[in-house]
Amino acid sequence: MARLWSSTLAVLLAAAPLWGQALHGSLVVWIVSERSDYVVIGAESRSVDSTERVVSDQDCKIISLGGDTLFCETGSREIASTRRASWNSLATARSIYASSPNRDPVSLRNAWSEKAGQWLSRCSEQLVRQLAHPPNGVILFGGFINRGRNGTLSFCSEQLKYDPARHDITGEPITAAPGQVGASGRALGLVTEFIDGTTYRAIRARKLLVNVPALGIDPEKDAIVVRATITFAMANAVGQDKAELGGDIDVAIIRNDRTIQWVARKPGCSREDYPPIGGTTFR
Repeated sequence: MARLWSSTLAVLLAAAPLWGQALHGSLVVWIVSERSDYVVIGAESRSVDSTERVVSDQDCKIISLGGDTLFCETGSREIASTRRASWNSLATARSIYASSPNRDPVSLRNAWSEKAGQWLSRCSEQLVRQLAHPPNGVILFGGFINRGRNGTLSFCSEQLKYDPARHDITGEPITAAPGQVGASGRALGLVTEFIDGTTYRAIRARKLLVNVPALGIDPEKDAIVVRATITFAMANAVGQDKAELGGDIDVAIIRNDRTIQWVARKPGCSREDYPPIGGTTFR
């Protein structure tokens, strides 16, 4: 069921901006195994500002929490505010994980989205409109992967959207199904094109994989497909999608025993993780 934040957006429409800069961008692609015993997830590394200027090609879109949970995000990852605490998707995820008594993905997802909705509801409508990306008005997306209360690995996420007709922010909770290939962020049509092999360029790109395996069966092969999908999207994106995609690709596998394997990861991204209890203190 969608969540609705009854906000003061309309009241704040004419208010002076309370923010300095916002960083956004991203494409995250995942594959949930047929038996829900692993999830493969990958992301590129670009962040751009409100003018589509590239700020970084080395951002970390997927992090580890406690060594047993993965968090991913797309959309407006950072929003600098001049009058109150700024928004940071990764910092919020770390804080939620650290304080949560129930670190199952549903509880983590709900707490993160509640924080996000409350922060956005105090923004001016002008800012929220600027942060919402067409065609669906998505502002933020965040997802947690860990074992659920039933003991099965689960990927629970939420995207927050701006509804211009209602002048409200709506949260849409999503739980990935076994065997699902999914994505969030930019160039989603290109993700579908590559996975389905519906065009000549997609078929040609898929041939570079030699044999495209049945997905959701083998985590190492799925990791190759996730990376190839993001590479295809980055290579063929145009316009705003092209501007917001770039940099290295990080790929991780999390298994039902809650072990995390980094197939590819940029140097330095481990500094964004929340360490296992008893590990190094987070900077």
